[in-house]
Amino acid sequence: MTSPNTVSLSGHGLVLREWRDDDLDALRELFDDPEVAHWTPLASPFDRVAATRYLARVRDNQARGERLHLAITTDGVEPRGEVMLNRVTGTIGYAVGAAYRGQRLAVRALRLLTEHAHEAYRMPRVYLEIEQSNAASAAVARSAGYTLTDAAPVLVEDKGREHTLLTWVHEKPTGA
Repeated sequence: MTSPNTVSLSGHGLVLREWRDDDLDALRELFDDPEVAHWTPLASPFDRVAATRYLARVRDNQARGERLHLAITTDGVEPRGEVMLNRVTGTIGYAVGAAYRGQRLAVRALRLLTEHAHEAYRMPRVYLEIEQSNAASAAVARSAGYTLTDAAPVLVEDKGREHTLLTWVHEKPTGA
């Protein structure tokens, strides 16, 4: 399903594209993972029913202009993860499938979507909310040029567990 307003971003050796109907099995494979379940609010187990519901929510959020969910690919075809921009709050989230970790996909996708947020949506600041104990995600944030803010931690409960989220920021470069 594509429309004249379909978003596709290329750069940093990646093609970020919108999710398609034929991506349901890829979504299930990427997100039905203990690490994804631990660090994200995504359903667990993430089966085909969860993937179908997720894709419907993604499309609804995008149709309302609230969020932009893009599959992370290196070729424009095979999804290896997802990067998401919440246009209301200016926050980005990301997840990379277990088979594709260690290739700097999250860093490159985060950089590309951050650049897009600054340029296309004129966001002067873009944020990440990362669980305090998630060292891997904090390393991605630092590598992509984000800095930890001094904002008070945000406490949220999800899946019966309390998360302490720290806020990271990326400022639009001056003169850009």
